[in-house]
Amino acid sequence: MDQRKRTFITIVTTAAVTFGITATIFSVAETSGSGFGTAKNGLQSKLNTVNSYLKNNYLYDDYDISAMEEMAVKGYVEGLNEPYTHYYTAEEFEEYISAVEDSYVGIGVVISIDEEAGKIIVVAPVENSPAYMAGILPGDYILEVDGTPYSAEEMNECVSAIKSGKEGTNVNIKIERGGQTMDINVERREILNESVDSKMLDNNIGYVRITAFNTSDDKSSETTYTEFVSAVEELKSQGMQKMIIDLRDNPGGVLDVVCDIADYLLPEGIITYTETKDGKREEYRSDASEYNIPMAVIINKNSASASEILTGALKDYDRAEIIGETSYGKGIVQSVYPFMDGSGMSMTIAKYYSPNGICIHGVGIEPDYAVSLDEKYAGYYASSVPEEDDTQLKKAVEVLSAN
Repeated sequence: MDQRKRTFITIVTTAAVTFGITATIFSVAETSGSGFGTAKNGLQSKLNTVNSYLKNNYLYDDYDISAMEEMAVKGYVEGLNEPYTHYYTAEEFEEYISAVEDSYVGIGVVISIDEEAGKIIVVAPVENSPAYMAGILPGDYILEVDGTPYSAEEMNECVSAIKSGKEGTNVNIKIERGGQTMDINVERREILNESVDSKMLDNNIGYVRITAFNTSDDKSSETTYTEFVSAVEELKSQGMQKMIIDLRDNPGGVLDVVCDIADYLLPEGIITYTETKDGKREEYRSDASEYNIPMAVIINKNSASASEILTGALKDYDRAEIIGETSYGKGIVQSVYPFMDGSGMSMTIAKYYSPNGICIHGVGIEPDYAVSLDEKYAGYYASSVPEEDDTQLKKAVEVLSAN
């Protein structure tokens, strides 16, 4: 696949892996600007008047003009009332970008916004993370962090509060589950995003689970792509003839990484493409090299963005049977603009499409075989379901065994 500028995908309605995975694809765009931009005369005049009132009449002198300007810009952008377009302070922007690398300090939970409830909701904890071990579950609402309440509109502030302490410090999270509230104390730790797990099943079926599509950081050259290739090569050495790719609860990750994986699996052609409102199209393509064995992909309602790109491409090329539940449905694109002072902005700029020209935004990908987990596992992280009770995995094995 052609190497392109570093491009990220993320997930749900503005999500974060305390900080970061948002329900989006975003690319870091170059900009020479040093701030938000040139305001119209009316707005600038009003701000000048407010500053004059403050200087001449405000009772207190200990206000921070710079902090107020940051809040003015943030409020201006949030006034769009669009869940994927945001302004980030320098500290927030650094956390936003670092979240897609393969390690960070936090509690390890992907969160999003439940717009209907007006609350911050847990999409999934990172497996074996502090949040996972403390018992935080998909579907939990985060109400407070260390005693401070946060609403859906304050998700960025909530994330900053969760990540504000050093490694080894504790943070108290008040959650709501099934109408009941509880306090959960979680230790902040370095989250190592080992994102691929694999094993050999019966009938020479290899199983590969991808929990996110991560890039490398300055500590390691490992990415989800290199982990995936290593896992597949090891399974091949054990005699794998068919493969299951498990993307359940995978909220997304880095576009280049998922495209590298798709390129490894698919023949020459389009993996995905984006289109802006003026019709500008950008294609991401695979080369002629491919790995062609019978495959099945397992998805659920928390499989989003990068997960949907890989699933959609395999489905459109008729290279895999899709099993499970309809995926999340995130099919719009954000570009991220860094400013010279370290702050930045993410802005919705395009839609993305599967190879057959399908945009799944708000719709998701329907499985070929609709299979739900038993009701007693409602809200469970899929990987915590015992294999003997995993109806979706059993169906994937059944489908591949019949071929």
